[in-house]
Amino acid sequence: MASSTSYKNNEKNYYPEQLIIQECRNCLKTASPSLNDKGERFLEYFQSNSTKEGVLFRTIQELTRELNMPHQTLTKILKVLENNELIYRRNGIIGLWKK
Repeated sequence: MASSTSYKNNEKNYYPEQLIIQECRNCLKTASPSLNDKGERFLEYFQSNSTKEGVLFRTIQELTRELNMPHQTLTKILKVLENNELIYRRNGIIGLWKK
């Protein structure tokens, strides 16, 4: 079982969708400071663990455990990003929308 901070030690994947990640950050800045901080943790984790195409193969349950974050908080973060058409979600997949 991975610790909640193990993602910080992984090398980040860099892919052409870096502008979308920046848009995600900007979008989360308009949220509450607490949600913004936790959103930043999610985005760091996403960058470290996603494929070069910008796809993360994790369930919400796995993410809440690995990030040590409440399910409700993670869901709020994902809904903000999804409502702004920055990410999409499928069963066990979170991906960046390519523009």
